[in-house]
Amino acid sequence: MYENEIRNAQKQFTKLIEAQLQRIDAIKHSQQIQEISSKKQIKIGICPGDGIGPIISKQAETILHNLLHEELISKHIEICTINGLTLENRIEKKEAIPSNILQEIKSCDVILKGPTSTPRSGDDLPNIESANVVMRKELDLYANIRPIAI
Repeated sequence: MYENEIRNAQKQFTKLIEAQLQRIDAIKHSQQIQEISSKKQIKIGICPGDGIGPIISKQAETILHNLLHEELISKHIEICTINGLTLENRIEKKEAIPSNILQEIKSCDVILKGPTSTPRSGDDLPNIESANVVMRKELDLYANIRPIAI
């Protein structure tokens, strides 16, 4: 009754699993893995985002400064702010994460990212991809699995 739909779903699922297994192999054989505890300086980038993001990020930064007070004084940890993930800037540049901002993000060992808005249909804004999705792809982080329909 649904044989074609099932076969199509199996093919798509097979492609997905194969791609993820290749990704896992690439990560295992990557020379980019760093032992952060052996670094002389750890760079934490704070991306405030937009909307409520800057308010939340400011409070998180205050907490970081209190928790990491000694490490900041000794310069073992550096905190820098990476502006530019606002919806307005992303729309102006027509990029989910503008390339110059992405390079700043990649230069950090740790990123604290505030919320970012993603235009939805009916918003009367250009359709740009979610900054979260692009960041996960670019930094090869984790899969964002949501309920899906095939």
